[in-house]
Amino acid sequence: MGKDITDIEKSCSVRSASPNELNYLEQVIASGNLSSLMGGTFTPRFEKKFAEIMDARYAVAMNSCMSALHSAVIAAGAGAGTEVICDPEYIFGSIAVLYNNAIPVYVDINPVTHNMDPDKLASAITERTKAIIVTHAWGLPAEMDRIMEIAKKHNVMVIEDCAEAILAKYKGKYTGTLGDVGCFSFQASKQMPLGDAGMATTKDEKIHKALANMAGAPTFLSIAYSLDYNYRINEPTSAIGLAKLETLHEAIGQLVKNANYYDKAVEDCDWITLQRGPDGAEHSFYYWAATFTGDNNGPDFEEFKKEIEKAQFSSISIGYTQMPAYKHPLIKNRAAAAFSDERNKHCRQNYEDGCCPVAERVIPRLILGYVIEPEETARQEAQKLHNVIQKFL
Repeated sequence: MGKDITDIEKSCSVRSASPNELNYLEQVIASGNLSSLMGGTFTPRFEKKFAEIMDARYAVAMNSCMSALHSAVIAAGAGAGTEVICDPEYIFGSIAVLYNNAIPVYVDINPVTHNMDPDKLASAITERTKAIIVTHAWGLPAEMDRIMEIAKKHNVMVIEDCAEAILAKYKGKYTGTLGDVGCFSFQASKQMPLGDAGMATTKDEKIHKALANMAGAPTFLSIAYSLDYNYRINEPTSAIGLAKLETLHEAIGQLVKNANYYDKAVEDCDWITLQRGPDGAEHSFYYWAATFTGDNNGPDFEEFKKEIEKAQFSSISIGYTQMPAYKHPLIKNRAAAAFSDERNKHCRQNYEDGCCPVAERVIPRLILGYVIEPEETARQEAQKLHNVIQKFL
């Protein structure tokens, strides 16, 4: 199947320093304030600049994207006895839902975009639905106009998982500003790597307050007013983040350029389908993605995978996790407390085979190219992919 996706990220991820990183870090150290709670200024500056770039009213920096997702689920009012709709290609939204003792319900994906299929969304919403978590797969925006129309009709919050889609656009607007909350990842393998950190964006004042509570101090200087989490980011990480924002557009531009090499590698192959669309979507390429669709007109899939393995790629993998989220042991084995909570006995927990047939079919056939790599590496890897394909043409 090629290398495991995590191994690829470790071997290919290239973190280039932005010009002001050391300058800002020295300022943090000189100030003596390693936390924004103690007078540090870089976290509010990081939040303000991020909100400006994204055209969001508010941005809340946190220690991870998972923290942002969990905080968004809390802000939606999801808990025991409620459901949150998720897309099945990724497990992360489901985990955030289970953190808050709610139950994830899955809506199948579009076979080309790998994003949630709006045609299947409305029928999944019930009186127990509190939110919809929409993942912008691999950096490609979902059909947010249709999803938002359905969500507003049913008064359901929409949480965008933008962990892979920073600076991606849908019909002229950045992901993270199309729904009610946007959640971004700055984990070490991501498009803007800070080691570990995240950001939540919103235009709603009430939601912003709920998110900010989770990113502050649960005891508010020793007095606890509510049950909040401690998802605070530190000042050194915010300082690096502020510096990285200054070169973010150029960094994403390079990823798009790298992805173009892979596009050209498969352009004469009619049994590999690029992950593209919908109309108005601008991909920001955390990964270059395509799907093997040659069961009727292409080579044997197992033979193709063997050739990929033999080519010893540093950045190509096939099949991602090989399974939709509900087949992960956490969900399949009902290993979270939410599944045994009596208050969830009426919530839907149908995770049997065929729950999301499109996801079950296409995830094992997903071809991924990690493009956070030097341009020359992308060029070489794309040529190797082209050479493999030529063996079957």
